[in-house]
Amino acid sequence: MSTNQELAEIKLDSFADHAHLIYSLDFSNNVLQSLPAEFFSYFSSLSSLILSHNQLRTLPPGIGKCKLLIFLNLSFNKFASLPDDFADAMKTLQVLILSGNPLFKLPPFIVSSAVLQELYANQTGIEELSDAFPGGNELTVLHLADNAVCQLPPSFANLTQLVDLDLMGVKWIESQDSKASVTSSAFTAFINANPLLERIDKKVCN
Repeated sequence: MSTNQELAEIKLDSFADHAHLIYSLDFSNNVLQSLPAEFFSYFSSLSSLILSHNQLRTLPPGIGKCKLLIFLNLSFNKFASLPDDFADAMKTLQVLILSGNPLFKLPPFIVSSAVLQELYANQTGIEELSDAFPGGNELTVLHLADNAVCQLPPSFANLTQLVDLDLMGVKWIESQDSKASVTSSAFTAFINANPLLERIDKKVCN
């Protein structure tokens, strides 16, 4: 379901008769500052939710009630943090888009997800990555462009399924300063440990 009018408020009564049948919602490009407290209880069948380009600062509790949610776009809002129960959503989410929010860090429960396949966190002010990337994870796309990351944690080498990595604008990548040698070595180790990239190299060589 998609809305075309600019909304400042979501009225749940408008969805009362069919909320349980809605699997996709797009409320992007509105002026929403908050969501109703019962939002996730109402739309418990969601598999895709787009809330990008609003003025949201927080989410109401209960996102874990959406047991089918696999796609979530929260980009370009005003989130400085994510609620603790967001960890429940990470049990099903496969695509998470957080770009353009002043988060300054990624909670460990995002980094440690074993089912997440695509993570977009550009322009979020991230300075440090939690050393919680699990072995055997499913992450294939990771975008961290235009952040202040200055070091890669050892567990970054566990991202052996990664085929799309965006670190554009991350200064240690571009720096020739010897102080960046530690992170540069970690990045090289990650590349060498990635079997998909190794197979690509072999294919090109042949």
